[in-house]
Amino acid sequence: MYTTRFRARSAAVCAATLCVMGATSLPALASSSFSLSPVSTLDGQLLTAAHQGNLWEITVSQQAQRAATTACVKRVGADFIRDHTALDAGVVKTAAKLGVVLPSGQTDAQLRQTAALEALAGTPAYDAAWLKAQYPAHVETLALIDKEITSGTNPLVKSLAKSARPVVARHTQMVNNGMCHA
Repeated sequence: MYTTRFRARSAAVCAATLCVMGATSLPALASSSFSLSPVSTLDGQLLTAAHQGNLWEITVSQQAQRAATTACVKRVGADFIRDHTALDAGVVKTAAKLGVVLPSGQTDAQLRQTAALEALAGTPAYDAAWLKAQYPAHVETLALIDKEITSGTNPLVKSLAKSARPVVARHTQMVNNGMCHA
């Protein structure tokens, strides 16, 4: 009889301890519930491509600030710097939360494209080439964003894609047909 009461009391103490401990750790668990969701291959591809795309956009838009010959390209470049810097901050933060390691730089193709643009710096051909390079980059990004929104698995990455979509769509319109549009 003594062991039965002892066991019952021990069980009650353990239950009370678990309730108290659980209650104090509940907010931490609730705030990390998204980060506990798995990161699919698509989620990782979006984070990687978005980061490298943002790095490229920032670089060539900074380049445009000094190399473009028209106010239009300089203005669009300034908008791209602002927007892609903000977008990349969200990508980096999300990747860190999810434990996704991002590449430290742009792709080789992006580096080649940056160099090709630099070769045209200060000429009217630069402006046309810069606009021409921007359109397909943004169209490809929109396609990846749309794929993530419909098929991605991680809620944080899907949310990031949903918030980036209107910005990337606006950028696409700004450079459509190799033109600057306000």
